[in-house]
Amino acid sequence: MRAVESRRLGRPAWMTPFGIEGMGDLFFDRFWPEWRRESGQEWVPCIDLSENDGKYTLTAELPGMKKENISISMEDGYITISGKKENGKEEKDVQYYMQEMRNGAFCRSFKFPEKIDEEKVEATYKDGILTLMIPKKEKEEKKKIKIH
Repeated sequence: MRAVESRRLGRPAWMTPFGIEGMGDLFFDRFWPEWRRESGQEWVPCIDLSENDGKYTLTAELPGMKKENISISMEDGYITISGKKENGKEEKDVQYYMQEMRNGAFCRSFKFPEKIDEEKVEATYKDGILTLMIPKKEKEEKKKIKIH
């Protein structure tokens, strides 16, 4: 399988001075965790993508989300998964010692190297796992033109 192209909100250029996206996690995200909130994206779900028997399978971990808050769209050859997760109310009188539960909005887009059959894409959501079955479009045979 050739690589799947993914569109994802990256860090601002000033947060990646050496051109290495992953370095932001080590330094900048710890000192400026609010940069994601300013850009409207507070967390990114983990995604697995595989290919088998002429179709792609995309699996996303979306723990604690309601399926009503998940949106899947297709446009210009991209499949986009987006949604919003809210963990409840943050109480003002409570002193938090740790808050690791992620919430907020996310958006991930994927473009597949081969044409997909958009009419036959199936989505299921169970136990916090979103699964998309994405069949490839059957290749059309080249038409031969007879010369008369």
